[in-house]
Amino acid sequence: MTVRVARPADETAIESMQSLVSHPSPELFDAWPAVGTLLVSVDDDDQPVGYVLGVGTHLAELAVSPDARREGRATALVEAYHDRHPGSSLTLLVHPENEGARACYDALGFRHDDRIGGAFDGEDAIRLVRSTDCV
Repeated sequence: MTVRVARPADETAIESMQSLVSHPSPELFDAWPAVGTLLVSVDDDDQPVGYVLGVGTHLAELAVSPDARREGRATALVEAYHDRHPGSSLTLLVHPENEGARACYDALGFRHDDRIGGAFDGEDAIRLVRSTDCV
């Protein structure tokens, strides 16, 4: 399984997958080359089927196409992102009612850290942390 840095030619595929994210950050996606890191998991034809978008050690978005789920792509994306920030804990926000995402993040070693009021358009979020001792 290949994870690589996103390229401008990947934008259409990534924008399509961004619809899978419950609270996307299109403005961050538009600014990613300057302010963030965008990694993609690609299929055998080098087409993106998953991505992680982050700033520093905070993961803003993680998505995998439904046809490519249960293949370890989310794990590979998080591991590749962590490799870019060795020795650091990773954080992310998830909606409290997003059971699927919470189960995925739990399996990836993220743990509940705090509840953040109004983080998602006035709705609360749960901040999850994956400490360095999980890797």
